[in-house]
Amino acid sequence: MYIDFHTHILPELDDGASDIEMSLAMLSCAENCGAETVVFTPHVSSGADFHEFIKKRKKRADSVKRAIKKEWFPCPEILLGAEVSLDGSLAERDGVSALCVEGTDLLLLELPYTSWNSWYNNEIYNLVSKHNVTPVMAHIERYLKSPKDIAKLSTLVSFGVKFQVNAGSFMSFRGRGIIRALAAEGLISAIGSDCHNMSGRSPDISKAIRAFNRKFGDEFIDYLYHKSQHLIESHRVK
Repeated sequence: MYIDFHTHILPELDDGASDIEMSLAMLSCAENCGAETVVFTPHVSSGADFHEFIKKRKKRADSVKRAIKKEWFPCPEILLGAEVSLDGSLAERDGVSALCVEGTDLLLLELPYTSWNSWYNNEIYNLVSKHNVTPVMAHIERYLKSPKDIAKLSTLVSFGVKFQVNAGSFMSFRGRGIIRALAAEGLISAIGSDCHNMSGRSPDISKAIRAFNRKFGDEFIDYLYHKSQHLIESHRVK
């Protein structure tokens, strides 16, 4: 069993599921792959109206939950969250903590698709200090060119930042090397499918997990599952 920490399953909210039928198919796929929990993390830009986004997210989530109840099919536990775009003004916004994974202080952040910038550290530090959140960097392997680049993460680690990797990245040579380096340093706290649909970007991470098993063995996979569970449980808001 595992936690899929990064999904785009909610319908008609971003570039993920196009309708409820696709959402149900994606949830069924995740269940069949062994997911015990999926976190709904639709995209939200730092300049968006957070209050309006949260209203729309709830409306979409409620519609999915009603459909699940009507269909009576087994389904992983669902937690609401968001994938929040980081820019230089996010920490100045009100309501950032409302975008955290449901019941926790975990905030999934997406970095800009540019070269690594020093302002990332400053902005993330401000988020931690002003909003009392624990950032989780989405698919961190995308922003590192080689295993040596994990040294860039040391400042973020000192802030208590956590890191999520996409399981599918392990299927590429570059991604595999970076993920192995992250794992060696104990820097992987969560795995996500980053699923958007049922074709090219599905919730089925079984092929990637088999590749993980071949390289690391069952004990390492169990360790990663445990870390994902611990990440959520240890960051519950009391």
